Amino acid sequence: MVIMKDVLEAAEEVAVKLHKQPESYDPATLKTLDELGTAITCGSVLLCSGTAAESRLIEEVDHTDFSHSAMIVRFHDDPQLYLWTADTVDKMDDQIDKESNPDHPGTHLLVLRDYLANLDKYYPSPDGSKYRFAFAGLQGVEIDEKQLWSVMYEYDGTPFPPTKQEFLHWIEGQVDIDSGMLNSFCAQMVANTYQKMGWLKTEHPPNHYNPGSFAKTVSINRELTGGITLDRPVYFKL
Repeated sequence: MVIMKDVLEAAEEVAVKLHKQPESYDPATLKTLDELGTAITCGSVLLCSGTAAESRLIEEVDHTDFSHSAMIVRFHDDPQLYLWTADTVDKMDDQIDKESNPDHPGTHLLVLRDYLANLDKYYPSPDGSKYRFAFAGLQGVEIDEKQLWSVMYEYDGTPFPPTKQEFLHWIEGQVDIDSGMLNSFCAQMVANTYQKMGWLKTEHPPNHYNPGSFAKTVSINRELTGGITLDRPVYFKL
């Protein structure tokens, strides 16, 4: 286990040095969340480019700009956009009344704007860089809100895994070993939610997927069901 820790730390150091902002990324040209808000559908995937060393490693391994994924949620009688996310944030008001562990065990339904506005505060960058975020819009779905609530409550009490365990679970997923729901990393939860909602095929276990899986929309769309698609990611700002 000590060897694994040393290997991960060495890999993270290399990833930090290799990381570059996408050439096409220009904050001055980005639309705001207010401008895009009405076009963001329930089930769309939020993609974040994190700033920590482990985030840079995820991005380098997957050859994308993203190290965190979560699912955007909107309800028919509520104009607010929410975020269904698995991470280590524990300082924001959760919109789900957790029963088995009210102290934010790792899965949360948060107000999207509040989450994005606080990312750089909760996860300060060691090099002064800021979070980048985008969304991949989900198309072709009629949302069953009762079913969605049921899926979210299945995660009551499910913690976010330590980095080493998160990496091991992802490795297991590459050979289709299902790591279950004892804990859950971000993309694993998005994939599991998609599968339980009937949007994503079950040929691979949820821990097979990583954040970049939902950014590579040409590939992921082959695994979505019934004509459902994810649009190419669109960067935006607050």
